[in-house]
Amino acid sequence: MPKYTKPRKTWEYSTDFKVKAVRLSLKDGIQVKSVAEGLDIHPFVLSRWRKEYREGKLQGDGQKRVSLIKEKRTPSAKALTENAQLKKENERLKQENELLKKATVSCGTPSERFGFIQRYRELGVARLCRWLEVSPSGFYAWEKREASKRQCQDQVLLRRITEIFHKSDGRYGSPRVHKALQAMGIYVGRKRVERLMRVAGLKGRVVRVTRRQPGLKRFKAQGKNLLRDMAEPTGIDQVWVGDVTYLKLNGRWQYLATVMDYYSRRILGWSLSDSRNSELTLSAMRYALRKREPVRGRLVFHTDRGIEYMNGEFQILLKTKGIRHSVNRPGQCTDNARMESFFHSLKAELIRGSAFNGVRALRSALSRYVNKFYNECRLHSGIGYMSPVEYERSVVL
Repeated sequence: MPKYTKPRKTWEYSTDFKVKAVRLSLKDGIQVKSVAEGLDIHPFVLSRWRKEYREGKLQGDGQKRVSLIKEKRTPSAKALTENAQLKKENERLKQENELLKKATVSCGTPSERFGFIQRYRELGVARLCRWLEVSPSGFYAWEKREASKRQCQDQVLLRRITEIFHKSDGRYGSPRVHKALQAMGIYVGRKRVERLMRVAGLKGRVVRVTRRQPGLKRFKAQGKNLLRDMAEPTGIDQVWVGDVTYLKLNGRWQYLATVMDYYSRRILGWSLSDSRNSELTLSAMRYALRKREPVRGRLVFHTDRGIEYMNGEFQILLKTKGIRHSVNRPGQCTDNARMESFFHSLKAELIRGSAFNGVRALRSALSRYVNKFYNECRLHSGIGYMSPVEYERSVVL
């Protein structure tokens, strides 16, 4: 049996809180259950406190304990007033109980406690100061105090972080923002960037993207995964990868075919259509071949086993250009992981949360994202936080 390393957290209530809860439950016309519900504690817990109070284990401020014998009588005007006061006291104790759960800074530094008081000051500064054992004068002096040198530096750094974040249209998380700062000559800790982005509410557009799965797996005898027997590419135009993904637009599917250089992650060609056929993938491949002129017999093109790539027209194009075709193993979509990773980034950073008026608007957004942002600007963790175009230039140099 595995060792239980994370025990369930329990709340510790002060003796004064327990005594007040018990005395409240001993008042005439007050039920234990209603007091327990008001304080957000279990009735059994309150019953145990009542027993400890009777036995003298819970000691309050020395006041006479209320007798447990309750006589039934018609409530007077004074009793009704007392009931209203008790309800008010009940609400105050409930707020204190909530504070007990929120005040994780009770053992923190004075600045952390003052920050907590500032956030919940509507509950009363004096009361919160008593609760956290700090002085109100210290809190007001802390509020008037000028920002420290570190806080001023954080404000300047946060402005740079915000600029980088908005320049990427909210797509960058803290790792890429941290690398972008280093590229600007600003060297700070990664955790510091995370903290400032978290406080400012800056969160990169990262979502869990699902990919539509075909109903049946196609197991075919022809085709082989050539990448498994090859060494890692050492330059561009040695291995290209391609795939097709689905994009939903106004209730209808659009299909995007792309071709990527395996070495630099650069998107060489793409095509968008409302039909998933051979013309879609042929168009993307011809687009890539117009940009590059790979050495005959040297290039390997890796795809899945879909009919868009296995059809006769596409195979003729590959043979004409002297390109060897590599395919995924049956049922192993992770063989084309880099292409899948691009689709994940595309949908998380561009598609999800965006609305497009039509195919023309979608095509224009894809062009800006792929040709301008992804290829020329986006920092890729797999190639040393450089853009694909920048990475290819560094290799050539």
